[in-house]
Amino acid sequence: MALLEIDNLSKNFISSTNWFGRASVIEANKNINLKLEEGKTLAIVGESGSGKTTLAKQIIGIEKPSSGVIKLDDQALRFNNRQDKRKRFTNIRMIFQDPYESLNPNVRIGHALEQPLIINTALTAKQRKQKISDTLIKVGMQSEHQYRYPHMFSGGQRQRIAIARAIILEPRVIIADEPLSSLDVSIQAQILNLMQTLQEEMGISYIFISHDLNIVEHIADSIMVMYRGKVVEQGNVSQIFDEPLHPYTQALFASTPIFRNRFPDFLQQGKRKPLTNEKASCVFAERCPYCEERCQSSSPPLIDVDDDFKIACFKFD
Repeated sequence: MALLEIDNLSKNFISSTNWFGRASVIEANKNINLKLEEGKTLAIVGESGSGKTTLAKQIIGIEKPSSGVIKLDDQALRFNNRQDKRKRFTNIRMIFQDPYESLNPNVRIGHALEQPLIINTALTAKQRKQKISDTLIKVGMQSEHQYRYPHMFSGGQRQRIAIARAIILEPRVIIADEPLSSLDVSIQAQILNLMQTLQEEMGISYIFISHDLNIVEHIADSIMVMYRGKVVEQGNVSQIFDEPLHPYTQALFASTPIFRNRFPDFLQQGKRKPLTNEKASCVFAERCPYCEERCQSSSPPLIDVDDDFKIACFKFD
């Protein structure tokens, strides 16, 4: 049984109305399915606007899904149910992209770390203070840092504090939304090592959102590739890094310098094909060098190619 499971999750946003009073619908996520095993890391990759962060917000409970189910321990998490909110808040935590924005500049670090403990535990003030000290030390900080403000720390230290806030309730799932992108390369390696150490010590499962395939290769057990709100390829790390099959996945590899010599650079073609029916077509049809007539008239389903490997492409049906 998977620790976290998502079934047919979709999220639609209503845009502003046009001159005729008709509102258009933006499909941010389209029938997303995923399973996250305990102690494993699932990486979600894709260019900006592919729906990665929207999916994360639904899992964490910030956004309400338009349809579909999110399950923890095979139990559905209802969006407006008080007990489910508490269960979600204590078991699923998030590390945000920018450590400068995710910490309140007017609040001491200790107070920021204490709030989840006050709301969700029965610990005494003395026990909470000890828990804060222990957690700061666990992420490579010092106990006395709890009395300081965020502006007194470097970017890497702030991200360590953000990680401390995420783990202080000892959650089972952490969603890391581009946690390394705003850090220097040397600091990225330190934070990545810290996250892997915490996973080994605490048995945490990660959903790791990133643009950096090089980092994903080192931290992830499985990968989900998203484009325009839809999953186009999904499988374990070795399968996708050894032989990515979907043209969009190949394009992502081609845009990464370390992998560029292995794949044609689809993203540099600069040509888009006119579509006969944009809503019904494959989401990648206008940019795909292998686009056929049926790709423009219907959308390929996500099918099983092999054990734990799925792809949405008519080349493999």
